[in-house]
Amino acid sequence: MPSQTSQSSSSLDRRKPSELDLPYDTQQPVTMKAELVSQQAKWSASLQTVLDQPPASFPGQIMLGGLVFCLAFGAWANISEIDEVGHSQGRLVPKGEVYKVNPVELGKVANIQVTEGQTVKIGQVLLELDTDLAKSEVERLEQLLNVAQLELIEKKSLIDRALMEVQTRQAIALADSQGQQAAIAQAEAKAATLIGQISQQEAAKAASEERVERLKPLVEEGSLSQEALFQADQNLRERTLAITQSQGELNQTKAEINRLQAGLDQKAGERDTTKLQTEQRIRQLQSEMTQIRAKIGENRNLLASAKTKLKQRYIYSPIDGTISTLHVGKIGEVVQPGQNIAEIAPQGAPLILLASLPSREAGFVQPGMPVQLKFEAFPYQEYGIIPGKVMEVSPDAKPDEKLGTVYQVRVELERNSVASHQGTVKFKAGQTASAEIVLRRRRIVDILLDPIKQLQKGGISM
Repeated sequence: MPSQTSQSSSSLDRRKPSELDLPYDTQQPVTMKAELVSQQAKWSASLQTVLDQPPASFPGQIMLGGLVFCLAFGAWANISEIDEVGHSQGRLVPKGEVYKVNPVELGKVANIQVTEGQTVKIGQVLLELDTDLAKSEVERLEQLLNVAQLELIEKKSLIDRALMEVQTRQAIALADSQGQQAAIAQAEAKAATLIGQISQQEAAKAASEERVERLKPLVEEGSLSQEALFQADQNLRERTLAITQSQGELNQTKAEINRLQAGLDQKAGERDTTKLQTEQRIRQLQSEMTQIRAKIGENRNLLASAKTKLKQRYIYSPIDGTISTLHVGKIGEVVQPGQNIAEIAPQGAPLILLASLPSREAGFVQPGMPVQLKFEAFPYQEYGIIPGKVMEVSPDAKPDEKLGTVYQVRVELERNSVASHQGTVKFKAGQTASAEIVLRRRRIVDILLDPIKQLQKGGISM
């Protein structure tokens, strides 16, 4: 065996170096593999046995190395500690008291004009409820009010027309009355003249009768001619005829006076009747106007109430601030009176993180615990982790579609901005972040032994 080994070694040593070196050609891997197999085939069986058989101390070395590693790992695991954290997701909301926005009437959401985290101004419309019925009621009442106002204008016009008509009739009647009174006065003056004239004529007649009586004895005695008596008698007859004519004219004048007075009285009666009728008509129109005014006042009150209800179909922001929470997210949702549909934080309030923590991780969370925040808008690999601390944990849990039952955790930020190549960038309400709440620090060995402890608690002995 030694001679064979020596011969093989000398034979191997006498080979050219090119025959011992393995060829390397990156362009021809198949050729290299074939040459390697060819070289191995040239080795002797004894050399191949030496190469394949490991040293006798190798297993011991492996065991020793493993023992050293286990001891080192055990010491490191017993000394080193890591943070046990609770993971939650949240968004930035303003800190402090918020204004809750509540509708005053039942309604269906027709339009949502804001989102969470949006800045709003006082009086800005947040959302709109269905307004079809409210608008129809406003239009109906406006139409009724317009009709009533037109009726009022018409009644007032009728009253003005009636007053003008009665004034015109009174003016005409006054003119007629004055004309008739003038005619009566003229007739009365004529009658007085005739009466005076008749008195004179009767006096002249009496004188003529007395003369005739004086002349008769003289004519009988023959002292006076018959012709003189005839002339005296003729004069008496003329005076008697004149009296008769004057008396007839006086009677006609009196009749005319009576006729004019009757006409004047009739006109006065007609004037009084017309005035009374006009006054009654005006009073009736005024009564109708009073009713119309009452109807207008009622319609105005109803219209103001309807406009108020229509305005209440629009939900307005009561202050300048930021939408911290919006409880309505879908068109068509029905909201109840007094329901909290949004919360608005006052303008200038600092930002905090409102996070949802699963109930299974909320058992150890206490106010004051440190928190590590990673913002989606600012990757922590580039902008770093924002430190914070737990401010408050909600007393009650509420259901969440994705996380199940969760608690609301409020986290205070140590700073409200990050530094970038463009300068300082401040956080904005509504930005989302993941929060890692440091629950406690535990030794690594305790974490590794937890499964064994759980098995022991379950009654399984190791």
